[in-house]
Amino acid sequence: MVAHNKKKPMFEGVRLLLCGDPGFPSHRTYAPHFPERLWYRGSFLEKDVLSVAIVGSRECTELGARRAFRLAKELAEAGITVISGLAKGIDGAAHRGALAGGGRTLAVLGTGLNKISPKEHEGLARDIERQGALLSQFDPDYTGSRGGRNFLKRNVVVAGLSQVLVVVEAKEKSGSLSAVRAALTQERPVGLLRSLVESEEWARKLVEVGLAFVVEGVGDILGRVGL
Repeated sequence: MVAHNKKKPMFEGVRLLLCGDPGFPSHRTYAPHFPERLWYRGSFLEKDVLSVAIVGSRECTELGARRAFRLAKELAEAGITVISGLAKGIDGAAHRGALAGGGRTLAVLGTGLNKISPKEHEGLARDIERQGALLSQFDPDYTGSRGGRNFLKRNVVVAGLSQVLVVVEAKEKSGSLSAVRAALTQERPVGLLRSLVESEEWARKLVEVGLAFVVEGVGDILGRVGL
């Protein structure tokens, strides 16, 4: 049952999906530590299995945001569902790109669905609901925790729902690297934009040891999701 409070929740009709229920993401079977329940608003479709997660820094450059937008738009136009975390920067650009491409996008929150964060993304969240779904493993009124552990848990879901995880722009100490670790743990391919590999030592090393591949365009990703 959805938690109630005195204020009218931003999203009425939030639903709970349990592992084993029809519609629960089947590919999570291969994702260790994936939660056994997901609160959601919007819809899951069978075609969402064809999915790519796009992540990166909140404090990204303008060029990085443009790259994320374009990549997500092209993926959406190819019929791929784009997954991200609704954060500022790269996440927001990826969701907007997927919407602009007329495709589907899933936003995995590190808060409850009644506590959209950041606040300025409330309008974006409503748009995502109409062309995909908002998801959270946390109760609807959960506001987050100190230390950001909720976002580490969120990244497990971001990686687990996707077939491929792509990092657009991130420094070595960026929270996006927890998404990379989650993807590698769950045996998801990790793609790094060419510009990231050329500018960040951590990214270059991942490619050198074979733990990541270089992304120069959408074609480098499509073959890894069966297209």
